[in-house]
Amino acid sequence: MLRVVEFFVAPDDGAAAVVGPKRRGHGFPAFGCADFFPDDAVGDWEVLLVRGVASDLRAVVPMKNDGFMVFEVPGRLCSALAAASRVRLVEVAAQWVELAEAKDGAPAEMAVEILTEVAGLARTAEDLGQPLYCWYFAP
Repeated sequence: MLRVVEFFVAPDDGAAAVVGPKRRGHGFPAFGCADFFPDDAVGDWEVLLVRGVASDLRAVVPMKNDGFMVFEVPGRLCSALAAASRVRLVEVAAQWVELAEAKDGAPAEMAVEILTEVAGLARTAEDLGQPLYCWYFAP
């Protein structure tokens, strides 16, 4: 199953709600990737980086029968990603791949790149004082 994923920084929920596969030229700082469920991944990353229980995700556009969703990345995860060193992100990427094997999988060959890019967006979000969001489409 093809899963299209984009993490992005937007000023607010209203702006985030109109982003998606039909509006990729939105102009917000963003990173696109594919082939994993980001809602599961975000929970795994939060557990691994913050060493606690994953926060409930706040849906901006809830998942319906169309396979599309937009959610805000939890603030404490965003802060942890922004503060994480490259070495820590590599460690977490390896742990994430192990955790995800028991679920639906993670793109092992891209795990470090994904976490590094999302951490960069988390730093941008903090610098701008804006939330970090994610949309995905899994038809």
